[in-house]
Amino acid sequence: MTVLNKSFGSFIREKRIEKGLKQKELADLLYVTESAVSKWETGKSYPDITMIPSICKVLDVTEKELIDGATDTDYRKMRHEATLYRRISETWFWGLTISYAVALVVCLIVDLAVNHRLTFSVVVFSSLLVAYSFAPTWIRFSENHKLALFIGSSYLSLCLLFAVCCIRSGGTWFSIASSAVLLGYVAFFTPFLMRRYWPERFSRLKVLVYFAAVLLFLLMMLLVIRKQVEFPYFKALIITLYSFTPFFIAACVHAFDISRLLKVAVDVLAFGVMGYRLQAVVSKLFETEQRDYYKVDFNDWINCINGNIALIWLVSAIVITVTLVIVFLVKRRSRQ
Repeated sequence: MTVLNKSFGSFIREKRIEKGLKQKELADLLYVTESAVSKWETGKSYPDITMIPSICKVLDVTEKELIDGATDTDYRKMRHEATLYRRISETWFWGLTISYAVALVVCLIVDLAVNHRLTFSVVVFSSLLVAYSFAPTWIRFSENHKLALFIGSSYLSLCLLFAVCCIRSGGTWFSIASSAVLLGYVAFFTPFLMRRYWPERFSRLKVLVYFAAVLLFLLMMLLVIRKQVEFPYFKALIITLYSFTPFFIAACVHAFDISRLLKVAVDVLAFGVMGYRLQAVVSKLFETEQRDYYKVDFNDWINCINGNIALIWLVSAIVITVTLVIVFLVKRRSRQ
């Protein structure tokens, strides 16, 4: 390990401690792994040059102070890379911004010249707004909460595009489209937001709260769809709740301080049983006869394919569960 790496890593460690942050807390703020922060501080690696502004913001230091943590040779290298990155970033941002503006102005001129009023240019404007919210994005104008700003701006721009297209086409699908996209945003971005904002003392509840949020927005989407399309909402609600049962079982199990092997064993068994009995629940709700669904005959896959696959699914889940429990018991016994 070189002296220059020790100097730079020691500086990061010193400033982190001054801010009262643990390695994991700093990693969460920078959206990196705890091991990455550990490698910086021990001199095994340097942070990516694109992360310098974020590190400086979190540690409340200037770029020069941070980079001065290295020797002259590394300082010159990092300063050169930082300057090059800023130039590329500036060119990318303002190049796309100007391109979007030029495209919008051209469309406005053509629209007014041809139609003497705003017609297709409104759709172009909302489309460009969506594109701008993704690249180069509005987070350029924010120092804090960049992820939250990106999520909010991109979702609102998509909703605006949906609204404009609905008005132009006379459609009534705005509420369905916006609620479906919202569900997707919640499912994808909630883990990142929780990693950034969720209190550490409630970390064991993260998984449970996540699945509860996804379920809530899924039920809201079904309710929105119900206003547009006729279907038995109550039965759909029961099926949805049943399908989410293993997720909540897994979330509750993961809230306890037990072996990961046992957690995975419970997860596999819950999903196995749920998947096996799903068709029976559907048949019961909709009062349809499915007597042959669970019929098993491995010599007749044409007529018994559903029953064969369902049984294989259940048996596989049980075998995996038992195997994991045995491995856990063997490991515990060997430790004792």
